[in-house]
Amino acid sequence: MQSRLKRRSLLAAAMFPFAERVLAQTTDWPTRTVRLVCPFTPGGSQDAIARRLGAKLTEQFGQAFVVDNRAGAGGTIAADNVAKSSPDGYSVLLGSIGSHALIPHLYAKPPFDAFKDLETACWIGTQPNLLVCRPDFPHDTPQKLIAAAKAEPGKYSYGASGVGSSPTLTMELLKQKTGADLTFVSYRGVSLADNDVLAGHLPMCIGNIDSQMSQVSAGKLKAIASTGAKRSTAAPNVPTFAESGFPDLVVTSWSLWSVPAGTPMAIKEKLRLGTEKALQMPDVIESMTQGGFEPGTMSVADADAFIKTEYKRWGEVIRAAGIQPQ
Repeated sequence: MQSRLKRRSLLAAAMFPFAERVLAQTTDWPTRTVRLVCPFTPGGSQDAIARRLGAKLTEQFGQAFVVDNRAGAGGTIAADNVAKSSPDGYSVLLGSIGSHALIPHLYAKPPFDAFKDLETACWIGTQPNLLVCRPDFPHDTPQKLIAAAKAEPGKYSYGASGVGSSPTLTMELLKQKTGADLTFVSYRGVSLADNDVLAGHLPMCIGNIDSQMSQVSAGKLKAIASTGAKRSTAAPNVPTFAESGFPDLVVTSWSLWSVPAGTPMAIKEKLRLGTEKALQMPDVIESMTQGGFEPGTMSVADADAFIKTEYKRWGEVIRAAGIQPQ
């Protein structure tokens, strides 16, 4: 017995310098450029979030945090790229409702498992969707719109980007919860839908609030309602669906940093603390909230619980809508 204990002590002593070196390497992170993989094209709202935070993280850590835009397939390309990267903290995904709650239901065989191949490192924040219409559209409140869509089924159409995007599924949820009969017109991007509304080809469209506010602020489009739990600071005069009598229509698009499974906890903690520090900076808060994005902190455990709830919720909506996995 004493012999076995002695051998274990010697082994532990021999292993300690190795473990110490590994810990030192881990806590020294980052020692080189970190990729922030964004599932969206340059110039969009999510790209802007990644770049704002990347600049602040670069200042804090003295290493470059560069945005790597890998758009396509609803976020699948970017998420799969990070999921298959080395778990060393140098590939970080700007995760979203798409990568974690929608893709698993929209693709028959997604190339990654959001719950096994990726881990949450830090919550970033949320933004609601905003339903807008032409200024002369008569059904310009949630109550009027839903009543009209029930009275004249299929008459009114709306534009949104993609079949499986958060704004599109928001409208599917609206139809399921209210019985409103509205016709979906798919676009490659919400700006294209906006253009058709502005040109009079379409009565309304829906997108993330930060992609809609410039046209609303300019008076070119009118906001019908937002999908937040409360009014957005960027649009305080725009009612929510919830306050208009439709409490089930609280929907947000959300963002978080996600890393490959197995990434050391010390790295995830440094990324979390650095990001949360950036999210408390006045210039970051101002730039994000101007567009309707609400930066906020949430523990990793709470974020993971929220993601699982969203995964279940949107799976039910997608199946009820009859959307078949690709």
